[in-house]
Amino acid sequence: MHEPDEEAETFEAEHAEERFADLTQFLFARTDALLLSRPIDAETDRALQALNDVVRALLGQARAFREWSNEPALAGAWDALTVIAAQWRQHPDFLPDWEWE
Repeated sequence: MHEPDEEAETFEAEHAEERFADLTQFLFARTDALLLSRPIDAETDRALQALNDVVRALLGQARAFREWSNEPALAGAWDALTVIAAQWRQHPDFLPDWEWE
């Protein structure tokens, strides 16, 4: 059984800002390339922009949740980002610890 301090350290390591940055960088690399490839139809453009905005919003929420020490909300933001990233799980830059369970 884990001690409370050990659990906190494990949680902090699992949800470190660097891990969020790596994950969102991976996602932006997928969406930015598509957003910059023109021409694309209006519906696709809106969908890609919405996905890009969702990733940015989740990253911003994660930063706020970390500052407020809201561990359940921070874990929820991580889960949401990993669900999005799972669409590219076959990509060579996809990391196994992003695999959503």
